[in-house]
Amino acid sequence: MNLRTRVLVGALRRLPKPDPPTAAYLAGVRRELPRPLARAVLGPVGRDVVLDDLSVPVPGARLRVRLYRRHGVGGPTPLVVNFHGGGFVYGNLTAADWLCGNLAARLPVTVASVDYRLAPEHPAPGPFTDCWQATRWLVGHADRLGCDPEQVSVMGESAGGNLAALVALAARDAHREDPAWPALVHQLLLYPITDLTLASPSIDELPDAPMLQRRSLDWFGARYVPQGRPDSLDPADPWVSPLHAPYKSDLPPTLLVAAGQDPLRDDALRYADALEADGVAVRRVLYPDAIHGFASIPLFEPAARAALGEVVDALAG
Repeated sequence: MNLRTRVLVGALRRLPKPDPPTAAYLAGVRRELPRPLARAVLGPVGRDVVLDDLSVPVPGARLRVRLYRRHGVGGPTPLVVNFHGGGFVYGNLTAADWLCGNLAARLPVTVASVDYRLAPEHPAPGPFTDCWQATRWLVGHADRLGCDPEQVSVMGESAGGNLAALVALAARDAHREDPAWPALVHQLLLYPITDLTLASPSIDELPDAPMLQRRSLDWFGARYVPQGRPDSLDPADPWVSPLHAPYKSDLPPTLLVAAGQDPLRDDALRYADALEADGVAVRRVLYPDAIHGFASIPLFEPAARAALGEVVDALAG
């Protein structure tokens, strides 16, 4: 780990995690950086990429969805629906700008990044429901957005990778029930959490990992799948933990990216194994020295650019 990354990790490790978190605390940690500062800290968006924010209706709310498309690219383009990371509690659209914007800079696609509602105000299955409903709206309005509804992929990092995997399962089921609903063409999962029971060996192996410690995983889990309430979901519920979905056949070709210094490393690799066992085409990529969240911090972690290249190759292939 280089010096820049050590400084960043040291600062993030000092971030308190009150139990329970107050509204003021949550508002503070979720606040988006001003765009110029975000570009300086998190990396620039691809040149000539145009960003537009939409308001998308879902049951009980309107969600902000940010579109990225390179200037001058005509439609209809493939659509990539992205879900940001942040442990289901943190995260925002600006944190995903580098990945989404540079993907749009490299390919003639439209990337749509969904600002889903977060726990603890909206515990499971709330974030998944938002992501699935937003995806349905985007597919249903693809023509209006200049996109091809037959060329839709999902992408996500960390918690967003979990949500992307769940949306892929829901889309598969929708296509089975109604073949007019288009089948997804790719799922792109970057260091996803796929098992909220926290049973992966790498979690025990790396309890004090640089970017994500076991205590943080427990804290995020208690916010997202709180126990002891009448409406609580079990962490092993298939609509919380895609690894526990009983059938994974007929899912789209999958890119699974894992980081070697990440307690969620084996969540990604175990999910790759499970997909392959059900006949899904999988490309797995492991960056041995990378830390959790590396694709969001390209100015600190050089593997971010390599992972972007893998996403580009998967979509272009």
